[in-house]
Amino acid sequence: MKKRLGDILSSGQIILSDSQTVHEVQKTFNHTGSDAVVVINSSRQIEGVIVYEELLQAKWLRSDESISSLINRDWCSVSLNVTLEMALKLPNSWIIAIDDNGFPLGVLSKLKIVDAVIEVFETTLNRLYTVMDSAHNGIIALDKNGFITHYNTAAEVMFGFPRDQAIGRHISEVDPESTLMDVVQSGQAQMTQKRQLPRALVLTNRRPIWVNDEVVGVVAVFQDLSELEAAQNELRTVQALNHELESILEFSHDGLAICDDEGCFLRVSPSFGKLLGIPVEELTGRSIFNLSGIAQLIVPVINSVIERRVPISMTQNTPGGQQILATSIPVFDEKGQLVRIVTNLRDMTELNDLREQVQQTNELSRRYLQELEEWRARFVATSEVVASSLAMQRVIEMALHVAKVDSTVLITGESGVGKEVIAKMIHRVSPRRDGPFIEINCGAIPETLLESELFGYERGAFTGAVREGRTGIFELANNGTLLLDEIAEIPLNLQVKLLRALQEQEIYRVGGSQPIKLNVRIIAATNKNLWQMVQSRQFREDLYYRLNVVPMEIPPLRKRREDILPLTNHFLKICNDKYGFKRRLAPEVYQIFESYSWPGNVRELQNLVERLVVTSNTEVITEKHLPPSLSRRTLTSPQAVQVFGLTTLKEAEETVEKELVTRALRVGKSTRRAAEILGVTHSTIVRKMKQYNILIGSEQHQNGTEL
Repeated sequence: MKKRLGDILSSGQIILSDSQTVHEVQKTFNHTGSDAVVVINSSRQIEGVIVYEELLQAKWLRSDESISSLINRDWCSVSLNVTLEMALKLPNSWIIAIDDNGFPLGVLSKLKIVDAVIEVFETTLNRLYTVMDSAHNGIIALDKNGFITHYNTAAEVMFGFPRDQAIGRHISEVDPESTLMDVVQSGQAQMTQKRQLPRALVLTNRRPIWVNDEVVGVVAVFQDLSELEAAQNELRTVQALNHELESILEFSHDGLAICDDEGCFLRVSPSFGKLLGIPVEELTGRSIFNLSGIAQLIVPVINSVIERRVPISMTQNTPGGQQILATSIPVFDEKGQLVRIVTNLRDMTELNDLREQVQQTNELSRRYLQELEEWRARFVATSEVVASSLAMQRVIEMALHVAKVDSTVLITGESGVGKEVIAKMIHRVSPRRDGPFIEINCGAIPETLLESELFGYERGAFTGAVREGRTGIFELANNGTLLLDEIAEIPLNLQVKLLRALQEQEIYRVGGSQPIKLNVRIIAATNKNLWQMVQSRQFREDLYYRLNVVPMEIPPLRKRREDILPLTNHFLKICNDKYGFKRRLAPEVYQIFESYSWPGNVRELQNLVERLVVTSNTEVITEKHLPPSLSRRTLTSPQAVQVFGLTTLKEAEETVEKELVTRALRVGKSTRRAAEILGVTHSTIVRKMKQYNILIGSEQHQNGTEL
């Protein structure tokens, strides 16, 4: 903004009359300190100016004389609004400022106006230098001879040359590779040139400085390209985000729309327009309050967001039977002002159909998973357990059934029948299969140590205890299965603690006072009659009922003779694989095995097969290799044929005949070998197989472990 006379004219200036004396004027100057005053006549018209210096030089005037002879006539009058630049152009030495009525307000010398103009120029120049120095870009100005006249802070950073040393130096000393003097000489600007400065890669623009049609210098501006690249990267990021937003709107299955704070659509996805039945082009720029028809269903939800400034969801039903879920979310700026509203429309009809399909799929998957688990359990059972008899198959079915739950199982049966095998199978097919399976033989541990083995003990619980204490069997079996074998051998005083552990699923270590919570499935096994022990007060009745939740009895081998031959072949294969032999049993050995009572059950059979394999010096194991307790006389044992009920002789004959053919095929593994075993012709065996529908190997089980 340009300065005017009124800006530098001091207030309260004195106006003199031409009739006043020298003494009066002298007194006025002494009082005001002015260097000049305006003189008017009796008509209040300006006569001129009395200059204080001229008054002092007029020694010849008497103090009572009039001042009219001292009036300086080199003046002109102008308005207060005249600029200082215009006032400088006036030819007079004194400039009198007047008001709108032409009355003088004060006087200024041309010299004072020049001083004011210089002050304004210096102030403006200082401001310009401050602006240039504060500029983010580097700026260098040269005179026409190449000497630096301006060098701002940004240039100092880019060139790495101190500013106080750069001003006044030739540009070649600061920038030896500079071509700024080419601009001075050619008078042509050089724009957007890339240069590598000592400390920055810049883009520079150079222009000549013209004054009165003459190049008097050059100015160069340097912009750091790293900042430009950052801006370009930011622009690319914004463009990418915009493209992503467009892609989201374009391909979103849900309807998406963005409104301003007044409900005017800014962006709309095609699916949004499709759900409302309005083309996207018609919705963009349109207010929600100008919608009609089905499109009005979104008005309440968006309007509620405008009024309440919170997310709103509403379910609307269209005339066509569609159920639309409309959700609007407010978007605020950093000042908390609502700037945008994002609306999502979802066709719940389709979603409900999809949910129903998912539920059906989940149900089908659950059923398949259940069937797969059952198949896996049966596979584990059949691969680990050899069972051809109906009695053992019932045991396996029960084991598979109870494996799905955590109920306590009590397995009973003679020694050697395979109670441990059934317990392990239950664990393997149960949900706890990934947890530990821990087994403890309660009869094999001294009574004094059994409690600490079961429950563990704390540090210093008793003399000889391990310093750090010890974890008990119950804790080791946490999240798994614990088999308490020979449960009948637990002393009565310990049965109370065992009962509490089963009921509360928590234990106390020996010498400990803090309960330890557990998650253990209990399987107990015994070869004794626990109920008789309860009657004789050798076993606690409450513990018996706690253990006997799911009773399972495994029959002895003599009561399931169908399992003898499969078990024999199974153990024979194991021993051959273990020792690298190819032993096989003679037919008469199989007959003796089937007739033997096996008091030691499966364990006795397994041990006998291993003994025969390792002690025989021939490939075929015959009757002569058997121990004295087993001989052909056992074939005549009353147990060779058992009668469980009455039937006709014909039916009995067919039953026995079918059983003999089946066993012979199982032992001989071929029709010709079976004919030799039974002492009949090959054709007879083939005919009987057709008659009784017998298949070779149909009942043979080559894999699994003993029972």
